[in-house]
Amino acid sequence: MLKRIKQKLSKYDAKETDNPFFLGLICGFYPFIFYYSNNFFAINSWEHLLYFLSFFIGIPILLFTVLHFLFKRFKLLNKYRKHILFVMLILCTTVFITFASTLLIKKKIILGVFIVAVLASIKLYKEYRKVVVLIALMSVLPFITTLINLVENISYNSWMKLPDNIEQTIFVTSPNVYMIQPDGYASVDEMEGETYNFKSDLYNWLEEKDFKIYKSFRSNYPASLASNSSMFSMQQHYFGNSLFPSLEMPNAREIIYGDNPVISIFKNNNYKTYFIAQDDYFQQNKKKQYYDYTNINLNEINFFSDGNHLKKVVLDDLKIALKEEINQPKFFFIEKLLPHHIHFSGPLENRKNRERKEYLEKIKEVNLWLKETIKTIEKKDSKAIIIVLADHGGWVGLESYNEMFQSQDENQIRSIYGAIAAIKWNGFLKKDYDKNLSSNVNLFRVLFSVLSKNETYLNALEDNSSYNLFQKNSFYKSVNKVIDDQGKIVYIKE
Repeated sequence: MLKRIKQKLSKYDAKETDNPFFLGLICGFYPFIFYYSNNFFAINSWEHLLYFLSFFIGIPILLFTVLHFLFKRFKLLNKYRKHILFVMLILCTTVFITFASTLLIKKKIILGVFIVAVLASIKLYKEYRKVVVLIALMSVLPFITTLINLVENISYNSWMKLPDNIEQTIFVTSPNVYMIQPDGYASVDEMEGETYNFKSDLYNWLEEKDFKIYKSFRSNYPASLASNSSMFSMQQHYFGNSLFPSLEMPNAREIIYGDNPVISIFKNNNYKTYFIAQDDYFQQNKKKQYYDYTNINLNEINFFSDGNHLKKVVLDDLKIALKEEINQPKFFFIEKLLPHHIHFSGPLENRKNRERKEYLEKIKEVNLWLKETIKTIEKKDSKAIIIVLADHGGWVGLESYNEMFQSQDENQIRSIYGAIAAIKWNGFLKKDYDKNLSSNVNLFRVLFSVLSKNETYLNALEDNSSYNLFQKNSFYKSVNKVIDDQGKIVYIKE
C-alpha cells in the first residue's frame, strides 16, 4: 500500500500542469476540517456546512482559478508560476488556518510567513507540489476526529430513553413555571464555607420571599452543556457515552434548546414555552427551534460565533415576553451569565485569591439582578412556581482546567458542583415529594410529580451522583464519579 501511495505521489510530482480547483481544495480543506474537528457540536448544522464550504474552500478555489487565468494571460507571470504557487499555497493555508484557530486575522504572523515563504521559494520553488502533499497529510488527523464526532452525533441519544411513562403525564394543576438560571452560582453551603467564605444576602432574601432553599444541592456535571442536557433529559448521560468524552458533549445544545422530554411534557399539557438567554451559546449551531418563543432569533447568530457573539439584556427581554397575554400556562427558561465560573486567566501568582474576589463581586451584581427579576415575575404572576437553580458551582479555589480534571481535593470538588437551588412552590408542593431532590438531574421529575400529583414517578429518580472527566493523557479523558448519591466524595472510574 505504501508503495502504491509513493507511486501516486511521484506521478503527481511529475505533472506538467496544475488543476486550480485541486490546489484550492487542498488549501481550503485543511483549515475547514481543522475548524470542524475543534468545533463540531457547535456548528453541526447543514447551514454551517454550506457556509464553511463556501468560505474555507470556495475562496481558495476562486483564488487559484484567478491565478491560473493570469498565468495564461501574462507570460512574465507564468515564468514565475512555480515560485508564486509555492508562496500562495503556504500563505493561503496560513491565512485560513490562523483564522480557523483564533477567528482573527493575525497580520504579523501572516506577514512573517509571507516573507519566509518568498525567501524559501527562491531555492525550493520546484518543490511546491510537496507543499500540497504536506497540507493534505496534515488534514488526516482532524478528518478522523470529525468522522468520530459525526458518528457520535448520529448515535448520541441512546442514553435518553426514560424508564417510565412520565412523558405521557397529565398535570392536575398547571401554574406558570419560571426557571431562572444564574450561571455558576454556588450553593449556600459552599458560599459560606472556607473556599468562598462569603455571606450572600440572597439566601435570606429568598427565604423571606417564601422560597425553599436546598442547602447541599449540587450539579451532576461540572459545566453548562453537560449539566443542562442531563437536567432537561431527566437522565444521567455520563458525557453522552462518547468515545472521547469532553465538556462539549454530543448534541447537548439541541437537548437544551428544546429537543428533550421536559419541553415535550410541558407542550403536551398545553404550556407555551419561552427561552430567554443572555447570549447565543446554547443556540450556536442554529438547529431547529423547539421553544415557542425565544429572545434570540437564529438569523441573528453569526456563523463564526464563539457562543458569546450576542449580548441580550435578559430582564428587558423577559419584561417584553411577560406582556404577552395568552389563555394557556407558560414555562420560562431564563439564563443569565452571572456570576459565571472563574476563568483561570491572568498570571498564576495569587490567581486563586484574585479570581475569588472577582467572582464575589459578580455575586453582588447578580444578587441585584435576581431580586429585580423575581419581583418583576411576582408582580405579573403572583401564583407561579419560581425556580432559581444554577447549572454548576463557581469553581472558586481551582487554578486551571487541568486541576479541575485531576483534583481529588474535597473542597475543590464541592466548589465545582455546589449549586444554588431555591424554589418558591407557592403551595403546590406535597409533603416529601422533594425529600430526595439534591441534584439537577431530578429537578423536573420532582416538579412533574408535583404537578400531576403522581408520586409513582418518584420511583424512577436518577442517582444523584456527580461526574467529571479525568485527564488520563493529552488525548483522552475518562469519566469518573466524584460525588456519590449520598453526597460523599469518591473517585470511581465509570
